Amino acid sequence: MGIISDDLYKSLFHACGGEYRSEYISPNNVECIQNIELYEQSIYGIQAPQVLEPYCGHVWLIKLPTQKPLKEHTRLSSVKCRFNEYKLVYYWINDANVQEALHVRKETIEEWIRCPDLNFTITTYDVRQYHLSLSNKGYRSLIYSGDHDMVIPHQSTQAWTKDLNYSVIDQWRQWKHNNQIAGYTQSYSNMMTFATVKASNLNGGGHTAPQYKPEECFAMFKRWISNQPL
Repeated sequence: MGIISDDLYKSLFHACGGEYRSEYISPNNVECIQNIELYEQSIYGIQAPQVLEPYCGHVWLIKLPTQKPLKEHTRLSSVKCRFNEYKLVYYWINDANVQEALHVRKETIEEWIRCPDLNFTITTYDVRQYHLSLSNKGYRSLIYSGDHDMVIPHQSTQAWTKDLNYSVIDQWRQWKHNNQIAGYTQSYSNMMTFATVKASNLNGGGHTAPQYKPEECFAMFKRWISNQPL
C-alpha cells in the first residue's frame, strides 16, 4: 500500500530474518533494530485498524468513565473518527433500560468498561496447534481478515493458514455480494476456508471486519454456515 519503501522492506527482511517482535530480536542486531525504528517512523500517524481512515489516536486506549455527566463528553474530535462511538457506548451500555433489555443480571457487574485495567500474565502468540487439534476432530473453520487491517494484516493470516500444509481445494478467487467484489477466498482440505474482506473507498476491510463491512460479512458467514461456497 506504499506505506514503506521496497528498500526498507528488503532491509528489514534481510536484517531481521522475518522476525519483527522486539522480544525475539537480539539487542546485538543493531541493523534490525535501526530498520524497525525507521519502520515505526513510517507508520506513525496511520490508523492501524483501518489504514485508509483518519488517525484518531491509539484506539486501544480509548476509555471513558461513566461517572461524569454526558454533557462533559459531547465534545468529540473534529475529525470524523469511527472510534467516537466507543466514547458514547459507555452511556448506552450502562443505561439501566439497555441492561434490562439485554437481560444483564444486576449483581454481575457494577459498571461496564470497554477496556478495563486487566493485567494479562499469559498471552498465546501461536494458536496453530489448537486449530490443528480442532480441525482433526472434524470441525469446519472460516478464517478471514480485512484487507486494510495493519494490526493483523491479511498476509499474516494467510501465512499461518498456509503453514498448516492443507491441500488447496478451491483456488484463490473473488467472492461477491450484490454483484460486487467483496473480497477473495481460497478453500483447503480439512474443511478450512480463508477469505479477505475488501475495503471500498474509506469503508471496510478493517481489523474487526464485521464492524466495518457488516452486510458483506453477514453474507459471508451465512453462506459458510449453510455449507455454501462464498
